[in-house]
Amino acid sequence: MAGAPVKLGSVLSICVVLYAVYFRKNDVGDIRLSPVKEHLLHLESENQVAAGILQPRVALGYGACHDLFVNATSLLDYKYLKGAPEHFNEISTNEEFHKSFAYFFKHGAAAERFMSNSKLYDDLIEKALKLPDTRWTIGGNAPLMARRFHVEGWKVLLAAKMSDKLKAYIPNDIQIVGNADKEEVKDDIHMILEYKADEKFGIYTAPRANRYIMHNDENNPLLSSLEKFGEYLPEFNPNLLVISGLQMMDNYPFKKDDAKDLRAERLDLVKEQILSQPLTTLAHFEMASYVDLDLLLQLTTKVLPYVDSVGMNEQELSNLCSVLEYGEVSVVADSNPRVATALDQMRKIFNIIRLKNKEHGNKRKLTRIHVHTLAYQAILTVKNSNWKRTKAAAAKASLTAHRHVCNNQNIALDKCKLLLDDSFSTTTDNDNNSRVFFEPSKPVACWEEELDGVNVEICVAPVLICTEAQLTAGAGDNISAAGLVLQVEK
Repeated sequence: MAGAPVKLGSVLSICVVLYAVYFRKNDVGDIRLSPVKEHLLHLESENQVAAGILQPRVALGYGACHDLFVNATSLLDYKYLKGAPEHFNEISTNEEFHKSFAYFFKHGAAAERFMSNSKLYDDLIEKALKLPDTRWTIGGNAPLMARRFHVEGWKVLLAAKMSDKLKAYIPNDIQIVGNADKEEVKDDIHMILEYKADEKFGIYTAPRANRYIMHNDENNPLLSSLEKFGEYLPEFNPNLLVISGLQMMDNYPFKKDDAKDLRAERLDLVKEQILSQPLTTLAHFEMASYVDLDLLLQLTTKVLPYVDSVGMNEQELSNLCSVLEYGEVSVVADSNPRVATALDQMRKIFNIIRLKNKEHGNKRKLTRIHVHTLAYQAILTVKNSNWKRTKAAAAKASLTAHRHVCNNQNIALDKCKLLLDDSFSTTTDNDNNSRVFFEPSKPVACWEEELDGVNVEICVAPVLICTEAQLTAGAGDNISAAGLVLQVEK
């Protein structure tokens, strides 16, 4: 639905409410699904990526890994959970592993943790490989986003150190940089512990499908491909630079002495790499699961003030908002937040980072935020900025969410459900009763507001949620990339 949010009490409000209630369900299910699907597909088909000399170019850093997918409740044994579930910044024992997993499992929240105990990690991988249905694939934010951009028609430069075995997962058309000449690379391995909605772990039930990621990385925390990437960027001349994978630094045991903070030095080089790009090259930062407050605070001074765009899920949204506003980490949040809550957090993040833009004297300003949740996509862009087609981008991100999780390009209505209500508030501010009414035949709602003295457009698209989840890991990377695909024009 285009236009400004409707005020309650108007005749139009009453009419649309009655229309929405009528449209909601019939005897065979939610009849909103078909018109929502058709309109989302229409928006996608009407907006295609340019080809030939107008083909957009994206450069993505940093890192890659082997992902080992395993059913979480097959690998972990509830009898080893001693005491209540508990959050740990890093994992060093089997008991901490079980407590940490249970903590996020019962919330249905995504998590990513570093295991400092290498022997325990190797033992867990050995145990996982003996289970049925385990599978290997490529992992890491940058490679997964790179493959999505490639599928959608972009020219791609990827920064990652990889073995030849891992490179085999990447399409030949993607240019990979990072290895030194004839360098033998030992790939980092991430264990992706997946679970489905309503799955049981002892007395706990997962409220939604999700994943818990464990790693014991050596390459990725050091951003080992950063320098090589810098050598290739000038000639590649990207339209979009994507910064991701920095969460691998989270709780990694960097060696420190009085004269040197290696993590801070590496992040300074990331900042310099962003600043080395012309303002015509848009810069996007992909958030992730962080718990190390020192690292998060470094990101708020060394990365966030220098990018045009930030992408994240609902957990990362809550965490970033908490760090920016209060200087505190938010470990877990509502797995299905109200639209109004997410929009208020987006507004706070926008205002605070725009203030940091000014404090750091940076010519590049935050002009885009994309939040993806189970139920909806929300994209905020500054009007008349370099970001285009926000409405179509929200639709494409929504479709990509379903396709990835169902692992199928075709969208079958019998495998879909909608969680977005027939109407939603645009803010939790009790003095503002502005609402948007969900019209199945025009499901992407867009309106304008004024923030930080500039006009912004906000678009919210419902997600046709996949009810038979096949893939959970990598969903955020594919969704974020899909949201960016239509917003950059060469």
